Amino acid sequence: MSDPEVEIVEQGKKKVIDPAVMQFIMQASATAQLVKLRKLEESKVPVGVKPLKLTIPDTRTQVRLGRPWISFSLINDGAGALTVWVNDEGDPLVESMIASGETYKCDFEYPTITTLYLKAAPGTSASVRLYGKEGKGA
Repeated sequence: MSDPEVEIVEQGKKKVIDPAVMQFIMQASATAQLVKLRKLEESKVPVGVKPLKLTIPDTRTQVRLGRPWISFSLINDGAGALTVWVNDEGDPLVESMIASGETYKCDFEYPTITTLYLKAAPGTSASVRLYGKEGKGA
């Protein structure tokens, strides 16, 4: 039994493609997608933990991360509350308030955390400890 011919209509013209060529194209496409998925899954494996100690004023402070983080823990050692935004400083839905002495944990599962925005309560400053799990990046 022979494979049926594959017809492609392009700009009103029919073209016939050899079934073996079409099978090769489909297998190459599937292989490329599997390679992308493998790289994405490998990016979830932490390559290191990056500790940071910062003093944050009562103005919004941007902390750019060199290599994207998968997750992090933030410990507020300051006297007042601290507000944290992850990756987007303007979105109130991603805003988190951390009281003095509390720990905030954030896990995105993939290395997609690139920037943190921190701000201490008005009239105070906050001392924070950050422990971020770095990923390979996708």
